[in-house]
Amino acid sequence: MNKGIPYLLAVLVALTLSAGWAAPVLALFEHVASCLGSGGSVDLVGLRCVPGAPMALGWSFWATSAATTLVVMAVTNRRGLHRR
Repeated sequence: MNKGIPYLLAVLVALTLSAGWAAPVLALFEHVASCLGSGGSVDLVGLRCVPGAPMALGWSFWATSAATTLVVMAVTNRRGLHRR
């Protein structure tokens, strides 16, 4: 095997990276990473960041809260615990 082949491959890789295709690809990866890091999602078709929706407290939260309150009130009711 020729000893110059690794050097030739290194030169070809350096020329390929300097051709300008790597910068946009790396910029896209950095954009996606920052978008996902901030809690958003990425629209790959439009190449844009879609911010995450704020968490809304829906009816299931309020129904669970009301049911828990009623159970706690029923369990801790003094008249119910000390019946004669």
